[in-house]
Amino acid sequence: MIQLSLTIMLLLPVLAWPAASLRGRVFDAETGKFSPCVVTIQVSDESKVGSSPTFKLDFRSNGVFQKALPAGKAVITIRRGFDYVAVRRSVILQPGMTQDLTFTLRRRTPLHKLGWYASDNHVHMIHGEGKTTASFSDVAFAARAAGLDLMPLAQSWTVTKDDPAVLVEACRKVSTSDLLLTWNMEAPKNYWRGDVSYCLGHGWTLGMRGYTATGQSAIAELDAMSAHDYERDKIPTPNFDSHALIHALGGMVSYTHPCRWSRGEWGGRGGYPVETDKFISNLAAELPFDTVAGPTYDAIDILMQTSEVEANEEGQRLWYMLLNHGYRIPGTASSDTSFNDPTRAHPGAVRNYTYVTGKLTPQKLAEAMRQGRNFVTSGPLLLVDFGGHQIGDIVQVRRPITLRTFLKAWSSGELSENLRLVEVIRNGKVIRQFRPNAPEFSTEFDIHESGTAWYIVRVLGGSASQIAISDPLYFEGSEYRPPRPAEAHVNLRVRDASTHRPLDGTCEVLQMVGREAIVRSSITFKNGALTITLPATARLRVTAPGHTPVVKSIFMDYKPLLELTLNLRPEQLTDWRTFERIRTLLGQVFLNVDLR
Repeated sequence: MIQLSLTIMLLLPVLAWPAASLRGRVFDAETGKFSPCVVTIQVSDESKVGSSPTFKLDFRSNGVFQKALPAGKAVITIRRGFDYVAVRRSVILQPGMTQDLTFTLRRRTPLHKLGWYASDNHVHMIHGEGKTTASFSDVAFAARAAGLDLMPLAQSWTVTKDDPAVLVEACRKVSTSDLLLTWNMEAPKNYWRGDVSYCLGHGWTLGMRGYTATGQSAIAELDAMSAHDYERDKIPTPNFDSHALIHALGGMVSYTHPCRWSRGEWGGRGGYPVETDKFISNLAAELPFDTVAGPTYDAIDILMQTSEVEANEEGQRLWYMLLNHGYRIPGTASSDTSFNDPTRAHPGAVRNYTYVTGKLTPQKLAEAMRQGRNFVTSGPLLLVDFGGHQIGDIVQVRRPITLRTFLKAWSSGELSENLRLVEVIRNGKVIRQFRPNAPEFSTEFDIHESGTAWYIVRVLGGSASQIAISDPLYFEGSEYRPPRPAEAHVNLRVRDASTHRPLDGTCEVLQMVGREAIVRSSITFKNGALTITLPATARLRVTAPGHTPVVKSIFMDYKPLLELTLNLRPEQLTDWRTFERIRTLLGQVFLNVDLR
């Protein structure tokens, strides 16, 4: 009996080994080549086959895979992003046998042929969690399997030196005919004095050159201007200074997760005490100032991970408000994927589709995105023609106009996925609704317009997490005037710090492009007094004979403006009165300068 029990114990590991094998090949119907894809295999006990800590229920394949599995029934599902029709097959695996299967993935829309490219522009290779690691080949493989055409990769990176030239070469080596991998920055990324409650806002960039005209690294410059949490001793820099540098480098910048916040434990580093119920802000708190003063940015994310339901709804509400006040700000989407966090390594979970003419490059994509040639999606796809005009166009209206509009929408490529609702929205109000309850839908209708308005299309899939939203088509009546950037009306008082005697001197108006100060004008003053009107983003360099010059920032050194921004709460960000308050404060700015 003892010998028999021992024999059974020795055999148990052998009996637990997989007793069958599955070998699969996946082809692209257009090219006939092997297709990168995501594979889900559900075996007889209803468990799924994962490949890594970041992909526990699925695995990515380059088009060829082989898995050892338990004998019995297996259900295999093949996916590649939203524009390919998922394929599912059920098989019975025989003990000791290898089952060969061939799959073909087909695009369900003409979007790619028409010049619409899918991108996810807010993706991190390393984001501080340090739970897993990924190489450039790994992240490129993940992007291709997700059906992305372009994916920029943000800081930090698995390179020996965070240098643009090094990153360009690393990305070039893993880019392919169906994926352009490039680098970018989550920048600006600013917490005032490192305190997570005082977030100026985060952004992502696209299409920047790697070096300034003087040869400085864009990475080093933008990193120096961003204060992450706990970076208490970093000199604060407004986001708009970073925006100016990004534009000087030929790039664009989008405010990301503008309405994200939470409460939780924070502190215990950098001299900050531990707080158990801390207001943890990812809010774009500087966005109201940057809007009124410019806008100094190019776009805002209106769609993030679908689990962020409230943040997404508030972001869209913020966007509608900006559009209704005449700001033609494109809406974008990004996943905030992080490859070293097992729960966040899913690029393209939400993405942009952008219309680009000619060969795809980061610079072309950035320019098209800036022009509003986008729709964002977490699954459904759309195509709309407004009487020969496209998303992002501006239609001049000098008399009543009618546009015959053609609209087509598709559900995501998921199996048995239907479209639930298609809406046409004018100035934030639904004017047409369709309920297809089908995987595809097309219609045509007339739009009649006699003045200034904006129109978007919103598509909802079979679940609340499936949504697509187009950027606007704009109708511009003769009465339309673009919002005027607010100027600051500054009352400057200059005196000797010791004697309090009013001084004569010079005030230079500076524009900051990154950390470089550019002199825009120079004005002399007498008796310590000067009243001047200038851009709200400007700084003033005040000099007087025999004294050390002092630089003042309208935004940072006028206390009412700074405190309003730093203490902004979620409900204020989507309240237009916040924007009006900033414009009012800029109308009477008081700055006192004591020179030593």
